[in-house]
Amino acid sequence: MYDHISFHTAENYPTDLPKTHAAHHIGYYYAWAVSQNLHSPEAETLPQFDELQNGTVSGAEFVLKQLKGGIDKTCFNDLGNRFTQYYYDDEDEGYGNFMTDYFQTLGIESENEFYRTQDNRENQSLLNQTFQTAFDKWLDSLKP
Repeated sequence: MYDHISFHTAENYPTDLPKTHAAHHIGYYYAWAVSQNLHSPEAETLPQFDELQNGTVSGAEFVLKQLKGGIDKTCFNDLGNRFTQYYYDDEDEGYGNFMTDYFQTLGIESENEFYRTQDNRENQSLLNQTFQTAFDKWLDSLKP
């Protein structure tokens, strides 16, 4: 399991927020991955996949309703898994460069702010650029 809302809601989660906010970052990442065809063939068979692709359902909504609140190896194809393993890799918390990029892109300064992001197209657009840059750099690093 790369990430799941339960990893975030077990401790220190703001009591004034719905648990769905813990899926925003996961959804932003997965929606970007789908836009780059990094998803698994099985994901395409899930209800609302077409809506995720055309933007009428957010990544967070899809993760919550179709992926049971999290992303794991079954959500991605081989290239998607390889990049996600790299991007989430961190010896301490397990979120690596993904979390650093997420905080920087959205101007988040604390864990409390992290859960207060809005699930909207503007944030998705900003993060798409960030995730794409990270992906492109990673791909370039694989070249001999």
